[in-house]
Amino acid sequence: MELAVKIFSMGLNPKTIGYKKTVDIYIPEISPQRTYCSLWMRTSKRESFARTSHRSFPTACVVSPDLEDAGISTSLFDDFSISATNTNAREIKMRIDVSGAKTQAIFDDVFSKMVAAAQPIPGFRRVKGGKTPDIPKDILLHVLGPSKVYMQVIKKIINSAISDYVEKEGLKVGKDLRVDQSFEELEASFEPGEEFGFDATIQLQKQN
Repeated sequence: MELAVKIFSMGLNPKTIGYKKTVDIYIPEISPQRTYCSLWMRTSKRESFARTSHRSFPTACVVSPDLEDAGISTSLFDDFSISATNTNAREIKMRIDVSGAKTQAIFDDVFSKMVAAAQPIPGFRRVKGGKTPDIPKDILLHVLGPSKVYMQVIKKIINSAISDYVEKEGLKVGKDLRVDQSFEELEASFEPGEEFGFDATIQLQKQN
């Protein structure tokens, strides 16, 4: 599965063409007027055109208070750190490193909500009161699909880190937010309870 709206590989067999699509990243509203932008995450799994779908999710866009000089700054939060480089091209390139405690907390929250939404769990009878009996987490993860769960968790991690950074710095970005790694790369490096890092780029807007 490649995360893109536009198919960018040309002249190849349709079954081997890669594509991307937008990923939902919500950035809190900072100004009275909200605009929207898209975050792009690549994936590398090969699929045919017939299975390509276009999903677009809203992202609040955020003005850089200072666009003159490129520089590197580090912002520390309770559960993650961000090293940001502000370039003359009016974009911020970021390296975000998230603590193991944060990845575990987000995983637990997302996983429990997905389990609740999936009730009743196939193959398990509900007990009195309509509840499903305790089921081992690894079985639940298998039933829900690890990649499906991890995608939601990773999206929420990215959302949390970038939105906190944008809010703290008082930024306004343009229409493109990009994660440099593909989803497969992010998934391969993700483990709940372990540190997790990714690289992203925010396009900045000039102040009026």
